[in-house]
Amino acid sequence: MSETTVNVTGVSKIYGSQALPITAVRNATFACCAGTVTAIMGPSGSGKTTILSILGLLLKPSQGRVAIMGRDVTDLDEQRLPALRRTSIGFIFQSFNLFSALTVLENVLLALQLKKVPGREAANRAIAALERVELVKRCGFYPRDLSGGEKQRVSIARAIAADAPIILADEPTANLDSKTGLRIIDLLYELSGEQNKTVVVVSHDLRIKEHVNRVLWMEDGVIHED
Repeated sequence: MSETTVNVTGVSKIYGSQALPITAVRNATFACCAGTVTAIMGPSGSGKTTILSILGLLLKPSQGRVAIMGRDVTDLDEQRLPALRRTSIGFIFQSFNLFSALTVLENVLLALQLKKVPGREAANRAIAALERVELVKRCGFYPRDLSGGEKQRVSIARAIAADAPIILADEPTANLDSKTGLRIIDLLYELSGEQNKTVVVVSHDLRIKEHVNRVLWMEDGVIHED
């Protein structure tokens, strides 16, 4: 049986005041395992980004518990969270979040430098990650020289190089055409199996449903198996 790497139990996120509360996530309970891709899908405003931010340790739940890699992280103080994010979680953003003044290789290296990976090892890991996403020939290019799909593959290479066991992707197909978007999802699916990663994708793109292991549907803050 695959290892459970993400465990969410009775999680709610409430914004606003007691007089006028806004519930973004309502009593969410689910788990994700290594070697799988889980898509959390639903319309805009359904709470998908909020739950992804909770999984990424960027938001604390108002209620419930969150465990990452078997460790309850719900009550960890803010000073301990950045180190846990660096070691356990890789992020892939809708807007790519590449630095325009850095080359493709430098963008990937930066993630390793933040983890204090030694220079030679960092370079080897960055190049290997770019080879995996078929972009090693673009090492010296800048983001302005890349297509949308290539930029997204650089962001995936950055997550691969960091070697985090959990990869969280926020609308990774949103800025891409349908063919390129599905190729990105297929790449994440391949990586989950080859490297035993837990991949969680948040999307409202219904085309990806047949390209993942599991779909959770979210609407009005409520999440359930599709």
